Amino acid sequence: MFTDIRLKIARFFRKNGKIIFIIFSVWMIVFFINLFLKTHQPKPELQTTYEPHTAVMDTKSSVPKLVSEPIEEMIETYVGYCNDGNWQAAFSMLSPTCQEYGFSNDVTEFMEYVYTKMPTKKKYAIQNYSNEGKTYIYQIKYTDDLLATGLTNTTYQFTEEKMIFKRQKDGTIEMTVGNFVDYADIKNISENEYLKVDVKSVIKYYSLEAYVVKFTNRTEHTIVISDGQEKAEVLLKLDSEDTRTKTDSVGDIILEPKESKTFNLKFQKFYDNDDEAKSLDFGSIRVMENYSGTKGVSSEIIQQEIQNAIAKFSVSIPIKYKN
Repeated sequence: MFTDIRLKIARFFRKNGKIIFIIFSVWMIVFFINLFLKTHQPKPELQTTYEPHTAVMDTKSSVPKLVSEPIEEMIETYVGYCNDGNWQAAFSMLSPTCQEYGFSNDVTEFMEYVYTKMPTKKKYAIQNYSNEGKTYIYQIKYTDDLLATGLTNTTYQFTEEKMIFKRQKDGTIEMTVGNFVDYADIKNISENEYLKVDVKSVIKYYSLEAYVVKFTNRTEHTIVISDGQEKAEVLLKLDSEDTRTKTDSVGDIILEPKESKTFNLKFQKFYDNDDEAKSLDFGSIRVMENYSGTKGVSSEIIQQEIQNAIAKFSVSIPIKYKN
């Protein structure tokens, strides 16, 4: 029986020897190729898409190398000064308008601001956020310098701010911090026999615009410009006819007889939104014969006093200015 099996196997190999040899050879070749690839496989390299000078808001927009290199150097120098507590040197790097209107020309005020972002020595990362002409907006993220602070087993935390860089006609670059972008005089006035409204200036931050407005009551009566009882009391109108309402930080705008008051009216508006501001609109100004206020006063009395107002009118003041 075993003899028959051996004879059959021998006949099979004699008959199919060439095919078996070819299959075996191909298998050995594949085996050695795989072995070679495994032993000579290149080590994987870290891949990154980090492009610090390409805008997050528009990936087709990037900062030219002529500007990006000095911007990197300015940020490195600025953070170094702040980490070393060299406040005057850091402050001197800011544009004159940022020094004056962002920090009131006060190094102490600037130092207090920096402490909100860098209470300890920090490392930083930069990312171009958006670009408007020759104005380049960067997002700066500050993280703990573990070698300097010795922090261990702590929750990862960071602070951030916008830094704005403007290339001037002479090729120099001005830097601002604290989300401050620019300041501009407006000096537009609207007046009638009841009220004078003087829009003096605007401070632009990345995410809001703050207008300095002086109101002068020319009457012997109380004038209500804004107390939350009427619609469209204070609006910032844009070129698209879209509007922004003032933030709640100002509160009511009410003038006693013959009184003058200056208010800092703030509106949310992003600097890289191309829809420019067009006018400040005060849509429900009331010259009141009687005014009891709004706190603790019934809605019936409030509405009755509004109906009995000596005059009701609106004012729209153009605020166009050169950026």
